[in-house]
Amino acid sequence: MNTIYKHTIRRIFGCVLLSTLPLGVMAQNVRVIKRDGTIKMYDGSKQNIKVAPVPTVNTNDKVKTGSTLYDNLQALGNYTTYLRLIDSFGGIKRAFENKYTDDERKNMGFIDTLTVFAPNDEAFARFFAHNVWTDQQGNTISSYEQLSDSQKLSLIYMSYIPGFVTANNLHSNSNIKANLRLYSYDRQFNLVPYKHTGGTDINTFPPDSYSYIDDAKELNQHIVDGVWIGYGTIGDYSGAAFAYRGGTMIWNDDYWQYNGLSHDDLSFIGAADTEGSEHIKIGNAHITQPNQRCKNGYLHLVDEVVVPQPNLMYNLAQARLGGKCSLASSLVQRFNYLKYDYLYYNDAFNVSDSAWTVRNSLLDRVSTTTIQTPAIILPTDEALKAFLLASDNPLWQFGINKDNYYDMLMSLPREVLQPFVKEWFRTSFTDVLPSRYSNMRSAKGHQLLAGVTTPEAYKLAVQQVIPAVDGIIVVVDAVPNAEDLRNELTFVKLAGRVTGTALTANDRYEYNTNAAPFSTDYQREMHNKSFTMFVPTDEGLKQYGLVDPISMASNNRTSWRYWSLTPQSISYNGDGQIAVAAKAYRYDYNKVRNTETDRPLSAMYSSNANENCANGNYGPIKRQLLTDMLDQHIVLQDVDSLLNTPRRWYLSRSGMPIYMKEHTNTNIVVNGGMQIDLNEKDAADKHDCIMQLVGQNSTGTSVVIDRPMQPTTQNVFQRLQSNDAFSMFFEYAEALNNAYTLKEMLFGNEASEALSRKYTIFADPSGSYARYGNANTMLVNFFHNFNYTIFVPTNEGMQKAVAEGLPTIESIEQFVEESLDDNGQLPDDKREQAQARYLTLLNFLKYHFCDKSYFLEPDLESGDTEQTTTACIDASNQQALTADINSGNGMLMVRDASNRYKAVKPDLANIIARDAEFNDHPTRARYIRSASNVVLHGIDNADYLLFDNTLNGDFTRAWRTPSAARKFVKKYGK
Repeated sequence: MNTIYKHTIRRIFGCVLLSTLPLGVMAQNVRVIKRDGTIKMYDGSKQNIKVAPVPTVNTNDKVKTGSTLYDNLQALGNYTTYLRLIDSFGGIKRAFENKYTDDERKNMGFIDTLTVFAPNDEAFARFFAHNVWTDQQGNTISSYEQLSDSQKLSLIYMSYIPGFVTANNLHSNSNIKANLRLYSYDRQFNLVPYKHTGGTDINTFPPDSYSYIDDAKELNQHIVDGVWIGYGTIGDYSGAAFAYRGGTMIWNDDYWQYNGLSHDDLSFIGAADTEGSEHIKIGNAHITQPNQRCKNGYLHLVDEVVVPQPNLMYNLAQARLGGKCSLASSLVQRFNYLKYDYLYYNDAFNVSDSAWTVRNSLLDRVSTTTIQTPAIILPTDEALKAFLLASDNPLWQFGINKDNYYDMLMSLPREVLQPFVKEWFRTSFTDVLPSRYSNMRSAKGHQLLAGVTTPEAYKLAVQQVIPAVDGIIVVVDAVPNAEDLRNELTFVKLAGRVTGTALTANDRYEYNTNAAPFSTDYQREMHNKSFTMFVPTDEGLKQYGLVDPISMASNNRTSWRYWSLTPQSISYNGDGQIAVAAKAYRYDYNKVRNTETDRPLSAMYSSNANENCANGNYGPIKRQLLTDMLDQHIVLQDVDSLLNTPRRWYLSRSGMPIYMKEHTNTNIVVNGGMQIDLNEKDAADKHDCIMQLVGQNSTGTSVVIDRPMQPTTQNVFQRLQSNDAFSMFFEYAEALNNAYTLKEMLFGNEASEALSRKYTIFADPSGSYARYGNANTMLVNFFHNFNYTIFVPTNEGMQKAVAEGLPTIESIEQFVEESLDDNGQLPDDKREQAQARYLTLLNFLKYHFCDKSYFLEPDLESGDTEQTTTACIDASNQQALTADINSGNGMLMVRDASNRYKAVKPDLANIIARDAEFNDHPTRARYIRSASNVVLHGIDNADYLLFDNTLNGDFTRAWRTPSAARKFVKKYGK
């Protein structure tokens, strides 16, 4: 009868890792079915992986099945050094002799059977002749007598695993998972002082320190920019605090070729010999005589001493200290940190060992998201240097040269470096094999090695392959992911740390986008698009800061604030973090703001880099300020379309207006809505935003300005209310909100709180459908989150409309009162006529609200005619009414339903407003829920826009007869 064994295995690198170090690798079930003298292994898809004969007779006649492992090694005759190694450890020797006591089995969990990888004396002779190990005096190990106890322990632990395991089952046996501690105390990561590239000296432990860090809080004090800086050293410090856990791997050619890899692929990374494919390797050793069965286990005779391999972190450290890729390794070191690995700790036999390990945040990114072992692809020093000094590299614009390239490279801010370097870390070693080269692409879809287009060219580019216990390093004479550092955003990140940090803040959450601080992926939106980005300097953001629009929404001037923003490192990982610190100051536009002279508010009015910007105290306000800053400063047009043209007005990516006060090749002065307001009122805090530097990139241009632009804090309600020329239009619009009784009488159930918005211009600031704007104001009911234009009739234009029969709320109320019957009810025909009057007024007002932003450009000689939609809806077909906009010849005109053009009045043109909807009442709000950017223009020549040509010259046609009223209401009301 068949016996089915289910083994949970750890597959790493297509092989088995002989180590207790849990690398975040997922487990997989494999079935081993014994039948008729064969072993058949199946993966989860039930596909046959390997059929191998069950060994019944040893091929080496000196090995007897009835003898113990120890006795058979003695019988072989040339395993004296290995036996000497076994004899050094009493418990291990008793295991080989099968002499465990019952007490040892019961209380210490000793296992009766072992699978042994035994090197002979010739293998040890080669090891002593060629190795990199040293004794405590620094002399190369050349004899057994020089080995320390920890070195002997490393070698013996590399040579066996618990249980009966045949060679072809080595990649699937559960005993290789974590039951054997295979590590070397000689491979340590003692942290040394290292100058952080941001300019901060880190107080790490000196190499001779054996101190432990016992608390994560203490650890965080030693982390700068989210990473720990350090590198590994070699020595025989068995008591050191940070012990490196070494290991090795088992390679089965048949297994990997079954999974689609060629023998050449495995040879490429040193996992197979070139002369054949029937090979199983234990690290650096081949099994020459497998499956020699003994009384208490299997002997697999190997041709070399199995030596623990260093891990990727150690290899990276060694590469930084010298070799072909020291520059690249130095960059990668930026992302080193200490990590407490509780799984590692629990798997260890000796719980007194430190479970702190030096890790790399980018390596964590790939090793925890795959069941494979990762790879790192690094450029040679020559390739990286040539790339950095190339004229198309953004660093060139910051003065990089052959004398300062190293210092500049090491001082790259994290937001520049991380996107560039993280693509060097590949999720699986199979990603870097020649046969898979066509799939070696960056997250943006670029070929990872630009200019290396074929597998053959890739092989020629590879200079070195460095194996490690937890992956491989491939060194190439090209720069991986060069496009990312050469791309359009690198200059932005270099020119302003705060802006660059905000642009890249979401990168830290690529595997948990719900925890990202910003809802917009600005980098993805700008990728491969022509753009101009205005980058405020860090000094400007620190000294002048950003005015808080939420605080300005209150009528209480003492609560007005501005916030100074500075780069700050994140010291621990959390949700919604932005590496920027914010500190609040009191704002008064009658004073010049300056953090060097102004006193900050109390410490509670601040937000540090670790704060969750979604639900922290003032983190949401910091996020809102940065969101507005990015939205205001990105223009999705190339710079050539902005310079030396008669246009003055442009829109940012979110529709915020930007006024180009000066725009030549030598000078650029720009303003946002707030700057326009301050300059017009001649406030003490008035200012312009002036160009400091221009950088050209592959698809975009960055214009560095001395301080940030900001949108206006005035909404449409305030703009209409405060402008005397618009007072009648404003009064008629506001009156619709106050006519509660009239709306209820005319529209009955439709006048519910939800539907009443259909019959007003402004949204009510109270009730369950309230929309919160600036204090004592109301927001426009339509075009939420859009940019739009209002062509406002002046008082003279409104008087003309009234003279032509435009009803007012008072006249409608008077008509209703006069039409009531003896029972106080409004007859149906009169109701329809009253409805027609109301809808005439409502749609007259709404037709002046047009989609998109239009500006009067006095210097623009030629322009276009463009059709726009209005807020006025034809209910019979649910289509928005349209108007035509014509710009040019220094004019801006609108053609309405009368087919006549109405011109904009120049002295009432280009008035900027922003309808910002807050998440709560202004005194409690923390962020802006939605915002519309608006341009207002006064209509010249005492005129207005007509929404229906049948009413031309006489609005009363809409209700003159009951049938006319019924028809009009059907079209515009129902």
